[in-house]
Amino acid sequence: MKIDQIPSGLKAYSCVSVALTVILTLSVEVQSQSISRRGMLFTDVTLEAGIDFRETIGDETMTNIVESAGVGCAFLDYDSDGWMDIYLVSGCWMDGLSDPALDEETRNRLARLTDRLYRNRGDGTFEDVTESAGVARPAYGMGVIAADYDGDGDPDLYITNYGPNFLYRNNGDGTFEEVAAEVGVAGSGAGSGGGSGGGFSVGAVFFDYNLDGRLDLYVGHYVEFDPGYTYHYAPDGFPGPLAYSGQQDRLYRGNPDGTFTDVTEASGISIEPIGRAMGVGVFDYDGDRLPDIFVSNDAMENFLFHNNGDGTFENRALETFVAYGQSGEATAAMAVEIADIGGDGRFDVLVPDMAFSCLYRFQAEGFFEDNSVRSGIAVACGQYASWGGVFADFDLDGHLDLYISNGDVHHLETQEDLLFLGDGRGRFEDVSETAGKWATQKFVSRGAAGADFDNDGDIDILVASLNDRPVLLRNDSPRGDRHWLGVSLIGNAPNTDAIGATVRLTVGEETMIRTRRSGGSYLSQHDPRMHFGLGSHVVIDLLEIIWPDGSSQRLENIPSDRYMTIRQAFRDQ
Repeated sequence: MKIDQIPSGLKAYSCVSVALTVILTLSVEVQSQSISRRGMLFTDVTLEAGIDFRETIGDETMTNIVESAGVGCAFLDYDSDGWMDIYLVSGCWMDGLSDPALDEETRNRLARLTDRLYRNRGDGTFEDVTESAGVARPAYGMGVIAADYDGDGDPDLYITNYGPNFLYRNNGDGTFEEVAAEVGVAGSGAGSGGGSGGGFSVGAVFFDYNLDGRLDLYVGHYVEFDPGYTYHYAPDGFPGPLAYSGQQDRLYRGNPDGTFTDVTEASGISIEPIGRAMGVGVFDYDGDRLPDIFVSNDAMENFLFHNNGDGTFENRALETFVAYGQSGEATAAMAVEIADIGGDGRFDVLVPDMAFSCLYRFQAEGFFEDNSVRSGIAVACGQYASWGGVFADFDLDGHLDLYISNGDVHHLETQEDLLFLGDGRGRFEDVSETAGKWATQKFVSRGAAGADFDNDGDIDILVASLNDRPVLLRNDSPRGDRHWLGVSLIGNAPNTDAIGATVRLTVGEETMIRTRRSGGSYLSQHDPRMHFGLGSHVVIDLLEIIWPDGSSQRLENIPSDRYMTIRQAFRDQ
């Protein structure tokens, strides 16, 4: 698809309530196409884009639950040039975890492998900048999230590992500095499991739970892995999650000096039984303007930590009906993906798992209902082990669609991923087989992320896989007369990312809602820009931003087919 122009300059819009400056930093005008056939089409462009990475679990055979649990991927604009860059997480050979029978040369080679950072050149290709950026640090990686934790305007990276975690602080000059231990979020003391005593961290999220303007950090932990325990059902290959006790999640409060304080015990998230976290998501489920925490736990009930507004949380998963699956079972829960799939202004939660996946629809009475069967997702997912989920309007018709990544849990056995077309009322149709040749490819997929990497106005997909290359799927769906809008927010420091802000967009009789979050899917990070498909609408009637501090902005009659950046104004103290 063609980018006709990327004009520079500023445009001001009138506002109500709070004065803000609106900056159109990147306006992408995409030529309309007269195409009668509707549908979705994706093309695997990984190799031609220059992404030559191959993930490793440390050897060639999956022999334990650590090797099975990873890995994620991320989109972020680390150099602030307006193009989404890519971060890919990897494992490595680790003593006591990986196959000791490998020859010394192979062990040494695999032990030196690291995550990879690719810079987007803006022409459809990427260059590997891992070494020059300072992120070539061996570890047994799991997940990645991005946020400007120190409020200097540049996105930083938090990497969860089996072992100590990394916090890469962005220096603003194309390089990063690892500061996790220095600021208190390396994860030491998280439990006895994990290489070097750092814990077994998985999903994580930055958010501002106490609304003080500084980002806090929730880190999910999986199990107390014991490499000496080998009793298991032979076809599984290794012991599953029920063989191990859960490892306590951690909540870190952000301090004014850029450090963090562990408030796990004081906040009330340390409950019994201890969870086996895999995915973590944050959203205000009950509309009280306080961010709540959803934790998907493996082989046990999920948690929904309600924010009490006094620095503490209370688990309300049972009373809101998200603790278990539709039949009352404890699922093998993986990701947490949050979106308003029905256009009713209420956020719903997708939790992919080893069976049918759970789709919790929020009800007006204040609880959730599992609609996985009714939605059409359960039937398609029933034969797969599902991990990552990406809600996005891939075909720009105004309704959210869904991508789900799949891969075997106990063996390096490949599976197809799934693509669903949404109808805007909470129902989804599996359209994988008609959406391109990529659908015939099979990988041991894990994390997935959505972003518009080529800035042509539609959402592309990145999928991380075990012991294999990732998959970058370019969205080539026929557009016809369909339009879109992308919104970037710049909040007041220290929360320059405006994490926790909500954007409501109205076109005609339809209202769409998005929330600025870090993290997403399984162990991954989506495009930080909020994306809206508009169908045939060429003008947005109303755009309303509710900033994390409660101030608001209303913009009217906004032209479509562009990315716009809105900067929050300072409030009088």
